[in-house]
Amino acid sequence: MAKRLLILGPSFRRNKTNDPLPALDRYDGVFFRVARKYLEKVKDVDVVVMRDDLLLVDGEALMPYIPPAGDVWGRQYFSKEELGKAREKNEDFLDKKLRNRRYSEIFIAMGKKHREALPDLSGYNVRVIFPTHGGPGPKARALREWIIRGCVSER
Repeated sequence: MAKRLLILGPSFRRNKTNDPLPALDRYDGVFFRVARKYLEKVKDVDVVVMRDDLLLVDGEALMPYIPPAGDVWGRQYFSKEELGKAREKNEDFLDKKLRNRRYSEIFIAMGKKHREALPDLSGYNVRVIFPTHGGPGPKARALREWIIRGCVSER
């Protein structure tokens, strides 16, 4: 059975525990809370998380606590050079992941600014879902529905 891949962007909210935590547990934004709640019910979703430096890691990769930069998340700025370097590294990361596993879909849960650090995924013959309309609520609902669709198909 083909698996699905969830790519989560970084979050301003984060768990402040000093001990290293898996990336999925370190960040605590709305998409992470939805993912943690519903991923327990499915077995066909792998998780990848984008760190603050725009690089992707597996959801289980241990991360130390690092306070978010600035005091307002929406005002972040990334230069074309930063985005380009991150895109190259993320392309290598995703190329290995997508070539070693067969994924039927990729759901991208992040803002448009962070999405620019991801490579073009059209060459992998996989359906890419990236909600761009509405605020966090409709996007979180789309994420929830995408995750739990795996529960329905297993019955």
